[in-house]
Amino acid sequence: MKHVLAGVAAVLAVSPAFAQDNSIEALREQLNRLQARIDQIEKSGREGEAALKAGNVVTGGDTPGSFKLPGSKTSVQIGGYLKLDAIYDRDQDLGDTLFVDGLSTSGSSKDGHFRMHARESRLFVKTTTATDMGSLRTHLEADFFGAGGNELFSNSRNFRIRHAYGELGGVLAGQTWSNFMHFAAYPATVDFDGPVGVSFLRQAQLRYTLPLGAGSLSFSAENPEGTGFADAKDTAPDLTARYSWSGDKAALEAGAVLRRLAYDDGANDDAVTGYGLMLAGNVALGAATRLMGGVIWGDGVGRYVYSASGESDGSAGIGAAYIKADGSLETIRARGFNVALTHDWTSRFSSSLSYGQVRGDRPEALFPTSTRKLESIHFSHFYKLSEPVTLAFEVSRAAKETQDGESARALRFQAAAKYAF
Repeated sequence: MKHVLAGVAAVLAVSPAFAQDNSIEALREQLNRLQARIDQIEKSGREGEAALKAGNVVTGGDTPGSFKLPGSKTSVQIGGYLKLDAIYDRDQDLGDTLFVDGLSTSGSSKDGHFRMHARESRLFVKTTTATDMGSLRTHLEADFFGAGGNELFSNSRNFRIRHAYGELGGVLAGQTWSNFMHFAAYPATVDFDGPVGVSFLRQAQLRYTLPLGAGSLSFSAENPEGTGFADAKDTAPDLTARYSWSGDKAALEAGAVLRRLAYDDGANDDAVTGYGLMLAGNVALGAATRLMGGVIWGDGVGRYVYSASGESDGSAGIGAAYIKADGSLETIRARGFNVALTHDWTSRFSSSLSYGQVRGDRPEALFPTSTRKLESIHFSHFYKLSEPVTLAFEVSRAAKETQDGESARALRFQAAAKYAF
C-alpha cells in the first residue's frame, strides 16, 4: 500500500494542474492522513479477526434463525407470534376458546355474544449446544392463557408455561406434550382448543426416545393427576409408550398409557389401575389434500382424552373414575375419535374440515347430569398474506349430551390475524 501511495505522489507532483493548486507540503500532509487512516483500518481488521477467533462476537447459529452466544457453543433461537381472535357466539357465551364441555344444557340466551382477545400470543426461546454426548436441546415457551386478567382497564393476562424441557442423547426431562399425544391426526384450527376426542396434554415428564429407521419408539414417566372424583391421591407416575412412523405420503402413531388412580378421604381409601390405547395416522390424497384420523379408547383414561377430565366431585364431565357407595373406586370407560380433511387451494390459501367426538360411561343413576357425549366440528380457512402474516376464519359447532338425555348446541364464528416472528 505504501508503494502505491508513493506512485500516486509522483504522478501528482509532475502534474501542472496540481502544482498550480497545491503545494508539495500540502500533498505530503494529505498522504500522511491517508496513511494513518489505512493503518487504522488494518488495525481494526486485525482486532476483529482476533475477536472472532476468541468467540467474542455474535455470529449465525447452527440452526435456522439462530445466533451463537459469544464465547460459547450454544445457538439461540427466539421466536413466537402475536395473534388477535375475534369471536361471535350465536348461542351460548363459551369464552375465549370453544370448550365444548362448558355448554349448559339448562337453557341459555340466544342473543349472541362477541369478544376479542390476544391470549394465544406466545414467545419461545430454543437453544442447541454441542457437547461430547451430542447436541443438547432446550425449549422454553409460554403464552397468556394463564389465570387472572380483566376486561375493565388493561385486559392483562397471566403468562404461563407451555414447554420447559431439555433433551440430550434421546433423554428428555421437563414439561412438554405428553408421550401419549397423536400429532399425525391433529388438524389446524383457528380456535385454540381444537376438536374434542383427541389426545391433548402437556405435563412434566422423563422420556427416552429410541430412533428406529423412519420411526421412533419412546417411553415416559409423567406427572399423574386423578380426575373425576374427590380426594384424589397421586401415588405413582403415569407410564406411557408410543411408536411413531412417518413417510413422504403417510404417517402412523400408536400409544398406550398405564395409570394408578387412588383416593383417600380420611375415612375410606382405594386404588385402581387405569389404561388407554391410541392409534392415529394420516395419508396424502394427492399433492394438495390430506386425510387424517385418530381413535382413543380406555378404562380410566380420563384427561388423556381432550375434554374428558371431569369435575373433582363427579357432578359434571366424564372423568377417570368415581367412588361407589361402598367406598371403592371404579374406573370409567371413555373413548374419543377425530377425523379431518385438509386441502391447499394455492400456496397461500388452505382449508380444513374436522370432526371430533368423545363419550363417557359414568353411571346415569349416580350422575345424571354428567357428560355422556361431546361433539365438535371446525371448518377452518387460512390465508398467508405474507410469510409471517396469516389471516384466518372459522365456523365451528359444538354439541353436548348429558347422561339424563339433556342436550345443548352452539354455533361460533371466529376470525384471526397472526403475526409470526
